[in-house]
Order: sequence, then structure tokens, then C-alpha cells
Amino acid sequence: MSPKNGTPILVLLVEDEALLRMFAADILREEGQFKVVEAASADEALTVLEAMAEDVRAIITDVEMPGALDGFTFCRIVRQAWPRIGVVVVSGRAAPGPDGLPLGTRFLSKPYRPAELVGATRAVLAPAAIVPSESPPAPLRTSAPVLPEAIKINQPHTDIGSAGGLAQPLQKPEK
Repeated sequence: MSPKNGTPILVLLVEDEALLRMFAADILREEGQFKVVEAASADEALTVLEAMAEDVRAIITDVEMPGALDGFTFCRIVRQAWPRIGVVVVSGRAAPGPDGLPLGTRFLSKPYRPAELVGATRAVLAPAAIVPSESPPAPLRTSAPVLPEAIKINQPHTDIGSAGGLAQPLQKPEK
């Protein structure tokens, strides 16, 4: 599978462990067909998606991360809000239950081999992002529960990552 007209496929990689994130990003970049944008939490990834969802073709997300959302919840939100974006969920500790992931989503156990990560990423790509292969992909349906529609998670992007920034003293109120 190769991208249309030689344009790299944009993958959003969501992993809180910096070394694991760099390792996975390097694997995908070395493949030559992927461009990787990194996020340290699902909250940060949602901010990235709000800004560039039209360009993202696949998401690879860890399960256990800091912030308001874990990877399973993040996956369900993505599949509901952006169903054309493929999702790969990875974890070394938590495995999804029988109906824990939306249909069409891939799960990889850590540690994984580089070929497994690349293969899972290619497998979830939206049909529009790739040249048609020998058999068309199955239609994607959402079967897992999703957060209620009334919940919108919107945090400003701070460029400070998951470790947070420096604490600032409170300003004294004006008299």
C-alpha cells in the first residue's frame, strides 16, 4: 500500500512515555510513507485533531496516559467524531474486553515488533488515503459505547507537554 501521489500519510502518535513515543515515531518515519505528529496525552491529541483532523489518516494511541481520557475512551471519541481516521490502540498492561473497541480498530500488545506497528497502521488506513489493494476494506461500524454527545473536551494547547509548566505566583487583586 502506498499513499496517493507520493504524499506522506499523516499519523498522530499518542504516547506519554517519551522513549516509547520516539521509538514508534522512528519506526513509522523510517518506513518512508508516514509523517508523524506526536502527542503526550489524549487531551493534547484532541487539541491536535481539532486543528488538523482533515490531514490525519491514522492514530496510534497508548491506553494508560495522564489526563482526563484513557486510550480506550479516546479511541471511541475519535471513531465517533472522525470515523474516516483509522485507530491502533497499544498497551502493555490493559487489553480491551470483547466489545471494548469500535469495529475496525486494531489492538497491539506491547512490546511489539516494528513490522507489527507498521502493519497495524497500514491496516487501519482509510480507503481514501491509500491506493486500492486486492480487496476493499470492510466498512467501519461503531459498536462500543461512546461518551454522551453533550460532553465536549476542549483544552487550549499549551506546548508544555504532559509534565506541565512552571507554577506562576497568583496576582494580587487590584483595589
